[in-house]
Amino acid sequence: MKEVSTELVVLSVRAARLGALLVRLPGNRWRLPGGPVDAGVSVDGAARRILAEQTGVAGVVLEQLYTFDRDGAEGLCVAHLALVAADRHPLTPGPGVVEARWFAMDDTPVLDADAAEVLAYGHARIRAKAAYAPIALHLLPEEFTLGELQVAYEAVLGHALDTRNFRRDVLAGGVVEDAGAVRAEGPGRPARLYRSTGADFQVSARERRIARAIASG
Repeated sequence: MKEVSTELVVLSVRAARLGALLVRLPGNRWRLPGGPVDAGVSVDGAARRILAEQTGVAGVVLEQLYTFDRDGAEGLCVAHLALVAADRHPLTPGPGVVEARWFAMDDTPVLDADAAEVLAYGHARIRAKAAYAPIALHLLPEEFTLGELQVAYEAVLGHALDTRNFRRDVLAGGVVEDAGAVRAEGPGRPARLYRSTGADFQVSARERRIARAIASG
């Protein structure tokens, strides 16, 4: 029977840049959170446990990305994707982990070829999902401004969006609702706060239309 492991691509937006969560092991080796899946344990359950134990990040939505061959096809690695708001999840390195840290996607340390492949796959997946699902809502605090939502989408997509069209389309799409509060962001009128209407990775046809409009800029 093949040995099964899991690796996790955990992404967030910090300082207007898309970032990945990595862990540093003894010997100054950086890698994705992950580890072996014990017999009799579900892969998803193992992924949640490993993520919490190695980084302190828990209670997040996981999506299976892909299954990769390992060790000359003698093993399998089931990769998962998680999108999180970094400020909701303080990092706590677990046993055997020297450090857990966020890195901008364009400034990660050198990873082994397998981990680099998984991370690139996860990056491609989130950019593709932005074309049909309101994924950026998972990268934000509970209440946020439309400006913060736009920044999150721009970080994911890698290009600027037209602000007027973006705000019109988001409000028309029904993926956010008024939170009934405002936040001062410097001189001028305070920015209105919004919250997600509860949309997850699975979205309605109406939400897919609005997300496509967002992704197309």
